[in-house]
Amino acid sequence: MTKTRKILYVGVFVLIAALLVLGVFFDTKIADRMYQPENTAAIILEIVGIFPPFIFVASMLVVLFLLVKREDKNRVLKKVLCTVGAAFVYVGFGFTAVEQVLDSFLWRVLVGLGTAVILTPLTFLVFRKRSQDTLKRLAIFLIFASIVAVISSLISINVLKYLWGRPRYREMMADGDFALTAFTPWYKINGFSLHGHHSFPSGHTCSATNLLVLCALGEVFSDEERKSKAYALFCAVYIFAMAYSRMVLGAHFLSDVTGGFFIGFLTYAVARYVYFDKSRIVVEAIMETNRPKEDDLTTEAPVTEEPRVEVDVTPVQTEEEILFTKQVVDAEDGEEPPFEEK
Repeated sequence: MTKTRKILYVGVFVLIAALLVLGVFFDTKIADRMYQPENTAAIILEIVGIFPPFIFVASMLVVLFLLVKREDKNRVLKKVLCTVGAAFVYVGFGFTAVEQVLDSFLWRVLVGLGTAVILTPLTFLVFRKRSQDTLKRLAIFLIFASIVAVISSLISINVLKYLWGRPRYREMMADGDFALTAFTPWYKINGFSLHGHHSFPSGHTCSATNLLVLCALGEVFSDEERKSKAYALFCAVYIFAMAYSRMVLGAHFLSDVTGGFFIGFLTYAVARYVYFDKSRIVVEAIMETNRPKEDDLTTEAPVTEEPRVEVDVTPVQTEEEILFTKQVVDAEDGEEPPFEEK
C-alpha cells in the first residue's frame, strides 16, 4: 500500500467519524429540512442506484463464460451455469429496484425477468469481441469487484439492517409521528425486525460506494492507472448524489448514509489490500498476463535491407585544380612546373 493511499484512507475515516458524531445531534433536524418525498431525481436514483453490485457479478459470470475453452470436457455445463447465473443476477436487480414503486410481488417478478432478458444479451455483446488476454484481466478485476459487492451490499448491509431495526424518517411520517417519538440514534440497536425499520445503514449508499473498485483498475490494466483520479472524482460525485437523494426521500438519516459509506469503503480498502497486495494467487495471475508470449521471445523480426540509392556525382574542379592541371600540361612541353609553398 502506497503512502498516498494510506493518507487518503486516514482522511476518509476521520471524515466518517465526524459525520457520525454530527448525526447524533442533527439527524432529525437535517431530515426535517431535506424531506421531499416527491423528488423525481431522487426517485430515479432509488430505482437504478443499486446497480453496481449486480452489474459486477453478472459481468464476471459473462467473462468466465467467454473464457471457457473448447477442449474443456465440461464446457457446456460451465457455460450454462454462467449464463443462468448472470440472468438470475439481473432478475434480482430488477426485482429489488422496483421494491418501493410496485407492491405486487408478481409485477416485481415480471420486471425482474424483463430486466434479465434485456441486460443479459447486452452484457454478452459488451465483452464478446475482447481478446483472451483482456478477458483474463477483466476476470481478475471483476472477481475482486464482486467480492467487494457481495460482502458489503448483500451480506453486511442486510444483516445490520435487520439487527439494528432503526425506523426510517418516512415511516414515522407515514405513521403520523411528526414529533419523531420513535426516533433512535444510530448507535442504539433496537432488535431484529423483518417488517420495515431498516434505516441503518443505507444499502443504496453502500452500493454506490462499490463503484470505488474502478480505482483499482490500474492493478490489472497499466494504462488505466492514469485515469484513477478521474474514476475517484466520478465515484465521489455519484456517492454524494446517492446519499443526498436517500435523505431527500426520507429513507435514511445522515448517520445512515454515513454508515453505508463506511461499510462500503472499509470493504473496498481491506479487499484491495488483501486481494492485490497479499494474495499470491492474484499476483501470479497478473504476472502471467504480463509475461511475454513464447512466440514473442522466439520469433525474430525480419531483417530488411535498406534500399540502395544511386546518385550521379559530377566531379567539380576548383580553380586551384584547374591551375595545377594547366601547369602540368605546360610541364609536359618541357617546362618545370612551379611549386608554391603553402
